[in-house]
Amino acid sequence: MVNLFQGVTEPGGATGAVDKALDGAIRDVIAAGDFTGKAGETALLYTRGALPAARVLVVGLGEQEKFNLAAARDAAATAARKARELGVRTVASVVHGAGAGGLEPQDAAQAVAEGTRLGLYRFAGHWSEPPKDRKPDPEALTLVEFDAERLPAT
Repeated sequence: MVNLFQGVTEPGGATGAVDKALDGAIRDVIAAGDFTGKAGETALLYTRGALPAARVLVVGLGEQEKFNLAAARDAAATAARKARELGVRTVASVVHGAGAGGLEPQDAAQAVAEGTRLGLYRFAGHWSEPPKDRKPDPEALTLVEFDAERLPAT
């Protein structure tokens, strides 16, 4: 999972690297008007072997000026629900907001973990049994950060 702010037409950072690996596929969906980066918006792209993952989900972060930890949580929740809808078992994601979003990497990572958990919540207290078409939640979330200087010392 990668992300994009509303109105961005030339992806940078991790999203730009994925776009380059996919031969401009993210720029293509933007240019076609199929993805604008609005909060809650997603675009699903198939990698066709260009990346180890079979699919890449681009999640909209909304307006950059209004971006905060709550928006990072919301983006993670949106992405998690889409992953469940797709039947994805393992997810790798950038830390929404740790780059151009200006959030502290540790705070942003926590917000992504919280948002993912909240997005996957389902109240099941009144079910006698789960619906037959209920999709299972993803089993694992891996947060990816390529800049070692941004990682905490251990």
